Amino acid sequence: MYAIEKKFEIEMKLKKEMTNIQELKAAANRSSALAGDVCNVLGACEQRLQQLETAVLPLYGDTARLQHIHNNMERTVKALDHVINFYMMSRELADLIQAGPHTSSTESLNIYLEALDKLAEAQNYFNKNNPQSVELENINQLYNTGVLKLESAFEELLSRNTRPLSPTTLMDMIALEEDSSVESVSVSVSGSGCGCGNGSALETMRSAAAWLSAAGRPPAAALLAVRAPAARSSLTAFKDYLRSRSMAASPLMKSKNLLHRSDSTKKTSKLQKVLEKRANKLMMKASQTLEQSTGLAIGPRRSVNESCKMCACPADGEECGEGPGQGPGQEEAEAECAGALAACVCRLARHEQRAALGLVPLPRLPALLAATLKDCFALLAADVERACNRSHRAASRCSRGAAACWALLARLQRLQPDVQRALQPASPAPYTAILNSCQQHCVRTLEEWVEGVKSDSATGAVDGTVHQLAAAALAHCHALAAHLPTVGAALAQEPAYVRAASQLPAVQDRNALMLAIYMRKVLAQLNLALRSKSEQYPDALKAIFLLNNTLYLLQGLQRGGLLDVLALAEPQCEATYREIIQEHKNNYLQSWNKLLSHITLDEPMPSKLRDKDRQLLKDKFASFNREWEECRRAQTGYSVPDAELRESLKRDNKQALLPAYTAFYDAHAHLPFSKNPDKYLKYTPLQIATQLDGYFDEAA
Repeated sequence: MYAIEKKFEIEMKLKKEMTNIQELKAAANRSSALAGDVCNVLGACEQRLQQLETAVLPLYGDTARLQHIHNNMERTVKALDHVINFYMMSRELADLIQAGPHTSSTESLNIYLEALDKLAEAQNYFNKNNPQSVELENINQLYNTGVLKLESAFEELLSRNTRPLSPTTLMDMIALEEDSSVESVSVSVSGSGCGCGNGSALETMRSAAAWLSAAGRPPAAALLAVRAPAARSSLTAFKDYLRSRSMAASPLMKSKNLLHRSDSTKKTSKLQKVLEKRANKLMMKASQTLEQSTGLAIGPRRSVNESCKMCACPADGEECGEGPGQGPGQEEAEAECAGALAACVCRLARHEQRAALGLVPLPRLPALLAATLKDCFALLAADVERACNRSHRAASRCSRGAAACWALLARLQRLQPDVQRALQPASPAPYTAILNSCQQHCVRTLEEWVEGVKSDSATGAVDGTVHQLAAAALAHCHALAAHLPTVGAALAQEPAYVRAASQLPAVQDRNALMLAIYMRKVLAQLNLALRSKSEQYPDALKAIFLLNNTLYLLQGLQRGGLLDVLALAEPQCEATYREIIQEHKNNYLQSWNKLLSHITLDEPMPSKLRDKDRQLLKDKFASFNREWEECRRAQTGYSVPDAELRESLKRDNKQALLPAYTAFYDAHAHLPFSKNPDKYLKYTPLQIATQLDGYFDEAA
């Protein structure tokens, strides 16, 4: 039973599978039929596409050829239009070019510049393609005319907007840039800081200059023709302004003249404070220098005679280095004027540098700046030379103004970095030459001063006071010490001073050492000159003269701190001076030996006087009285300006005279050596002491 069921089940499955096979065969037949139909359709499509391609490809070729022809025609039309414009350009732009540029604004100028660019383009076309064309000649002529008109318009615009700076503006620029304590002080400088008019005009000029530079015709010549005279006029006016305000009329530079501005209404209180402060500093410095060097105070009540009393200068001042008709301090004033002119040139150089930027190509800027400022540097060189020559003359006279050129040199050196920046990218060679020339003059004045000491022929005062040469030497040393770095650096370049310094111990401050070597030279020559001049005096006054001068020099060196400087080259200088002072004191006291010889007896008087003894006493007292009266008449007129020395000499005189005279007087005054003792006993020791107290007071 089970087998039958199994067989039936297998037969049913077989029947089912057979049915499936029949269905698959029918599906396969249908698929084959459909595939055949699709292949037939695709074959027909392929055939039709081949027929379409055969028909379309020639059309595509024709279309491409037509498109190429069209493009060629368009390019040809454009080229023809471009070329036709070149041929028409001279006629189209003739009126615009002939009218010239309008410089009222940058926009109107740009229209003219664009027209010139078009003409330049046409020139290039004809030069390349048809150089024999008549039209090229027309375009060249029109282009050249346009460029000339542009250059003329640029020069006219530059001239119209270029004005010399006023002296007061330059003074304000100098004062404000040299005084760092001033803040927010506005100075009106024409041309908005560049000297080329307002901003619109400046932009217009820069546009024109840029085009001319690009065209190979930079406006350097026009700038030089306009800017150089303006700079020269500015400097000349500034120089004349200094002269007219009497800046060179006083050693104290009269600050009111600096502050008075008759041609300017734009004053600011801060600016006045700047100038007042500088003027007051100058007055104080000059006053302190004179007080330290001469021991005199500067005051409104002091007369010329009083000022010259200590140094025995005549009242007219000619022996002090001032010529007839010239006030004191002319050398300092001349140097100050030259220094102010140098500062003015520095500000003008910066001014011209800013004005030229953007108007010429940078490679041409150095030559332009050098040419523009050439006359300014020539004026400065002449003024520096004049100031140095005046110092030379002062040095030959041993005047205090001989050191004025060192103040000028110091200021020139301070200005040198500013000048170098102001001249960039131009070379600072002209200024450097002026600086080197001034330094050479300064060094020569030092040697001329020493030679002036040697050749000085002025005699000493009749009262033996301090000689003017000693006062001048001390003032000269103080003036040099005020410019120690400048003086030291200059002397360090001189072989003689380098050799002298090599023989001395090394010091930290080499500048001070160089000055010490020069001071030693001056003081040594001065000592020889004073000793030579002292030969005109009798022994007592000779000692007083040398004593006054030596003490004066020592005190002056101590008072100004110069003794420490001198000690670098002469370590024992103070001790040497004090030894010389004591030597002169001793020489003066020895002048009493003749007077003392009249009251000296070889042997004591006997108790009973003989006739010859009486006569001897008469002669002794009479000789003493006569010699004493002569000494008193002479020495009461001697001058000892130093109060301490004066009192010291009085004490020494008493110690030298009173003990011997008192002993002689007490021993013999009561003796009956004369019937008329009052004739011989004229002076008691007390009277002698009283009269000694009056010595040196008249001249003092």
